[in-house]
Parts: sequence; C-alpha cells; structure tokens
Amino acid sequence: MTTERKMIRFLCLALLAAGGCAPRYEDAVVMEKQGRLLQAARKYADFSRAKPEDPAAPKALMAAAQIYSLNLGLCSESRPLLERLARDYPSFKMPEDVFRRIFVCPDYFPAGPGLKWVYGDSETLGQNAKQVVEVVDHTAKGAVIKSTFYAGSEQVSSQKKAYRFSETNFIESQDRKDTLILKYPLEQGKTWVSSGQEGRLQFLVEKAGLKVKVKAGEFSSCIKMRRRVAGAPSWIYEYYAPWTGKILTAVAGPRYENRVMELLSYEEKK
Repeated sequence: MTTERKMIRFLCLALLAAGGCAPRYEDAVVMEKQGRLLQAARKYADFSRAKPEDPAAPKALMAAAQIYSLNLGLCSESRPLLERLARDYPSFKMPEDVFRRIFVCPDYFPAGPGLKWVYGDSETLGQNAKQVVEVVDHTAKGAVIKSTFYAGSEQVSSQKKAYRFSETNFIESQDRKDTLILKYPLEQGKTWVSSGQEGRLQFLVEKAGLKVKVKAGEFSSCIKMRRRVAGAPSWIYEYYAPWTGKILTAVAGPRYENRVMELLSYEEKK
C-alpha cells in the first residue's frame, strides 16, 4: 500500500470515529439520479441504520424500499425495511398509494396504462378461441380493462371491468358488484371469501413458487389460486406470474385438472 493510500485510509478511519465518514442521505440521492439503483438503495438503508435519529432516516427507509420493490423487484429486501419503518417511525405518514405499490410485491396483476394480454385456448393456442385484454383507462383510483372474445377470427362479445386497490386488497368491479380477487400478501395457504357474479366465492392460494410454461414463455415464482363457487363440485385454477398477471386458467375437480386458456403474448406499450 502506498504512503498516499495509507494516509487516506488513516484519515477516513479518523473521520469515521468522529462520525464524519457515516453514510450520507445526499450521496444516496445522487446515486439514484445517476441510475445506480442498487447502490442507492444500499446507501439509503445504511444511512437509516447509521443515523436513526436524523429527520431524513424514515424517508431513506421509504426510498430504499421503493427502489428494491418497484425498480429491482427484490421484494425480500423491501419488506423488512417497511417493517422497520412502521416499527421505529410510527408517526411517519407514507402516502397510501406509495405504501401499497411498495408492499404489493411482487405484483401479480399489473394494471398500468398500455398493458395488453392475448390469451388463447390451450388446445389450439388461439385458433378456436381467443381473448384480448387491454387496459383502456387508467387513473390514480384504478383501471378499466376491456376483454374482447373471438371464435376463430370472428368477434363474439366484449366486456369491461374496473379494478382498484382497497388498502392491499385488489378489487374487481362489474355491474356494481365488487369481488376481492387478490388479497395481498399472496402466500401459500391463504384463503378468503368474496362475492361475484357467480355467487359466494371461496379463494385459496393453493401453491406458490411455481414454474409454469405457456405459449408466451416460462414463468417463475408463480402462484396457483383456486376460485370456487361455494358448494360447487368443481372449481377454476388461475395461475399468476409476478409483474405479468394471469398466465393460465384451468378447470378442475377431484383428481383432475384441464387447461382451458393460456397467455399467448404480453405487451407493455409506452
């Protein structure tokens, strides 16, 4: 090690002892603006640990969690930061929509502007039946999604449904009836009950962490959700992929499961 490097190291150690080399909030802000997101998230988290009494500490925790969740998809890194934020800074008021976007990680039903999904029957991969699903309206309160159904190349029907969050519950609305279709966090074994067009519905996250292959590709970390009309002898399985949404629908019952519709393509229009 050169004399110059030794001197720099000595000075930094001396400053560290005096608190001068502690992580700075401003450094993290600069890194984030430069696009160095992973480094910025770490710097924000380091700052909050080094200076928990600083007024910017809760903002740093929120910024780190937001980068990990929304920008990097590292949900396991963001959740502990949110928990620490809630525990150590109970008076800090995070905007509800910001908290929801961070906490809903991974997002199994993105409903942002410009999104489009194309599904086809699993037997012929869309030659016999196809469904085109598009986000046609999007506001801070939610989204309107239009579904168009085809038999071969002929359009047979279309419908619109509205989607919104209520806290961390994802709600589907049609004909003035609300259905709770996703109750975050989505973990294996989670159950809930809601109402729908079919009547009283029972939901179960039967499996998580699945790898599922459909025409649009192979997806990891998927969930398999059972949607069942109360008392019915059969049910529907819906498979959701993180950051993509529903990729497969199957009909099932005791000792059987048959694919019905699967994702053919997915677009994120700018």
